Amino acid sequence: MKKTYLTIASLLILPFVTHAQDAQSFLKNFTKFLGDVFVPFLFGIAFLFFVYNAIRFFVMGGSNEEGREKAKALAIYGVAAFVLLITFWGIINLLSTSIGLDGCDAPKSDYFLQNFTGPTQPGNCP
Repeated sequence: MKKTYLTIASLLILPFVTHAQDAQSFLKNFTKFLGDVFVPFLFGIAFLFFVYNAIRFFVMGGSNEEGREKAKALAIYGVAAFVLLITFWGIINLLSTSIGLDGCDAPKSDYFLQNFTGPTQPGNCP
């Protein structure tokens, strides 16, 4: 058990040890992964769960009252999962944009904005 924890911890800190990325870029990449890959995957799973139980309610459990009630309860859980996922996705997006982890540059002071000669202003999203 201790060996498993040590392996997981060493894999989690590996980018920091090799100087491949710092903590801010790690958090930026992690929140981007959560918002772009993980949460939509969970939406797909919740949708399939809801559709399966709706089919069970209307088609498979048409004559069995106990099966219909069980499928109805599970379909309601599927809708509740949608609500929780939307809330989770909103919280992730709110935190990542408020902290500056949404892929945009952090806001700069007026001195830097006046002396910036690049194609776009820092702090603006592409």
